[in-house]
Amino acid sequence: MPKTIFPHYPRDRLAALASANALRAIREGLLWVMPCLLVSALFLVLSVCARLLGLPDALADLLAGLHRKLSGIMPLLAGTSIGYMLSIRHRLPHLPTALLCLCYVVIAESVLAPYPRAAATLTLFIAILAPIAAVPLMARLHRRRWTQLAPDGLVGENVRDSLNMIVPGLLTAGVVMAVLSAALRIPAIAQVDIPLSLASLDSPFASGALVAALNSLLWFFGIHGAHAMAPIMDVLDQATRLNATTAAAGYESVYALNGTLLGAFAFIGGSGATLSLVVAILLFSRSESLRVLALASIPVSLLNVNEILLFGLPLILNPRLLLPFVLTPVVNVTIALAVVQLGWLAPATVTLPLTSPVLFNAYLGAGEHLVGIALQLALVALGACIYAPCLIALERQRTADSTVYFKSLDTTFPQLQEESLLYAHDPVASTYANRARRRAEVSRIRAISEYDFYLEFQPQVSLRTGLCTGCEALLRATGPEGTQQAPLEFLRWLAQADLMRDVDLWVARQAVRQCLAWRAQGFTLPMTINVTGGTLTSPASLDRLIKVLEQAQGQVSVELTEDALVEDAGALHTAFDRLHGIGARVYIDDFGTGYSALSYLHQFQIDAVKIDRSFVLAQGHDRGALVMSGLLRFCEALNLQIIVEGVETEAQLSALASSAEIIVQGWYYSKAVSGDHLVDFARRRQEAPALPAQLSNAAII
Repeated sequence: MPKTIFPHYPRDRLAALASANALRAIREGLLWVMPCLLVSALFLVLSVCARLLGLPDALADLLAGLHRKLSGIMPLLAGTSIGYMLSIRHRLPHLPTALLCLCYVVIAESVLAPYPRAAATLTLFIAILAPIAAVPLMARLHRRRWTQLAPDGLVGENVRDSLNMIVPGLLTAGVVMAVLSAALRIPAIAQVDIPLSLASLDSPFASGALVAALNSLLWFFGIHGAHAMAPIMDVLDQATRLNATTAAAGYESVYALNGTLLGAFAFIGGSGATLSLVVAILLFSRSESLRVLALASIPVSLLNVNEILLFGLPLILNPRLLLPFVLTPVVNVTIALAVVQLGWLAPATVTLPLTSPVLFNAYLGAGEHLVGIALQLALVALGACIYAPCLIALERQRTADSTVYFKSLDTTFPQLQEESLLYAHDPVASTYANRARRRAEVSRIRAISEYDFYLEFQPQVSLRTGLCTGCEALLRATGPEGTQQAPLEFLRWLAQADLMRDVDLWVARQAVRQCLAWRAQGFTLPMTINVTGGTLTSPASLDRLIKVLEQAQGQVSVELTEDALVEDAGALHTAFDRLHGIGARVYIDDFGTGYSALSYLHQFQIDAVKIDRSFVLAQGHDRGALVMSGLLRFCEALNLQIIVEGVETEAQLSALASSAEIIVQGWYYSKAVSGDHLVDFARRRQEAPALPAQLSNAAII
């Protein structure tokens, strides 16, 4: 069955749209432009502040002019940055491709110059869309041999990349000019305008909702709403001035919908009424990065400037926030018009710029009445409630995608966090690789979460007496189909997921439960469990471990690898003291394979060592036999109990010789078995120790 372009469910459609390559490149490219946008917004804010403070008009005009100049080059910067991001995706030379996209924006501005209204509306939109169409075309042309002016090996890499982009760049430029020229022959494009007249204001609710929604939709696609809707804003400001004239003549104002009402009560915090989004983030979001972004946007949001959120969150081309971004200003303008129609608020008679400070614009817009401030605050709260469900849904989706519950271990994997997309050497390529890696990681963790975990116990037999003197609890797992899973594999993934503390505590609980079950049967046997250093050095985890193990009354001890001894020495001393305090013992596992445990043994109160299987296998060589003998003598000198792991053959068993008692753990005696089978094994050894004849002398030297 062929795959559909989008998944069936709306949420999945939005997710697919948001992750599309072109939209990702646009968002990330616009993010690079954000510092320039903020500098431009700063000059606008300073211009407004200069006028409010009564500073010279020349200074305010200079600052406003700088804002206009910087805003004028934003299409060039946007086209360049998006082209750069797409060049990474399509494996083109980055800077030549980005600069060609800048040229295409200049071409678009030149072609649109005879049509100023279309230019004001469409330039930024074309700057965003042009790279999306041009870069794939250049990539196709670049792969053709006839377009390559400099074959490999003749010139340096930079020169070759630049030369090979000349023909694709020229051909694409011709296509851009042809498409734009053809489009401008269509009257609806050449004379693009959104009709609105004073007569339209006689239906304020429909016109107000249309203007508010259209402004948000334009910004959603990266089109500067104030520029694109300049004719509409002029009509609305004209309505405000007519209200002032009518009021001065002693008549009742006519136009409830006007520019001041939109600035004070619809676009609170900027397009989309994003001051409400700031409040919603601070109230409902647990994401530290989002909260920092919201706090950083507050100063400019109070002047109805919201580029930080538009490009930093981002809101532009973010379908998951489209609904509240459009709905909130529509609801605001509807309620504000209703309040005016009910006579609770007089129609505005003071013309205020959209960047007038929040609260101040509401006070003046309401004819210097506090009811305006109350209405504005209420609308901010209502808008936060509109944004909240989408914001909470985003939080839940992020948590659901990154949290996996382990039913058998009764624990969760909550650590999959978003990584930066822009600090890698190759942002788009690194992003896709990281997404694939995270998907694989989550897929593996989800698979492991379906495993059934349980313990098996490998007996430990005294070489001197032949009795079963203890056992080691080993973690095992079976998959959903009942297949046995390799411990090294799933333990590695659990460790990468930072779940080993939870695993250690689960193993401890199961081990103690088995000890208590044996005790109820009249059987006791010392047991060891493997514990990671992180569990012992974490005060909270250590407290939980001690509470579990003290129920076993010293029958359950802990093993840790010697690598763990290089961790927090003070915390380990405390952990060992507390373990000894409840009667548990401390074993060093895989002795001799880690960070030079010989130098650590004198620092810690170690009760026993478990010699690694690799030394048993090495006994077949003369040097390996000497190393094993040296290890045994060393442990004897320190009066440490000795457990030798991995003994599988009679030859390996007979090579062990020590004056101290050696405990053997290996397949020679038994593989790991269930708790019931271990009881049978221990009782059989007690009834007939069956000490090998050839060991009777060696074992008691």
